[in-house]
Parts: sequence; C-alpha cells; structure tokens
Amino acid sequence: MNARNKLNVAYFNGCLLVAAFVGAAAGSWAVFLLAVAGLAAAGVVGGDIRLKPRGR
Repeated sequence: MNARNKLNVAYFNGCLLVAAFVGAAAGSWAVFLLAVAGLAAAGVVGGDIRLKPRGR
C-alpha cells in the first residue's frame, strides 16, 4: 500500500470516528450516515482525500 492510500485510509477512519460520536450523541443511524457522507465529501473537496494521483 502506498503512502497516498495509507493517508486516505487514516483520514476516512477519522471520519468514521467523528461520525460515530456525532451519531451516538444524536442516537440516530441517519445522523451517523449523514455525518460520514458530509465529512468524506469535505475531505475530497478539501484535498485531504485524494482519489487520483496528482500530476507532476
């Protein structure tokens, strides 16, 4: 596994952890799913989760 994939996995695991806390606090699976989707989308848009390698 290359460095980009390791960083993507670490960031997504962080998204899951934060979403788990938010979902547990709300007591709702729907809130958990919305939080995961929102955090992952923010990571992709912000460039923290890279789906494709950057050009050199």
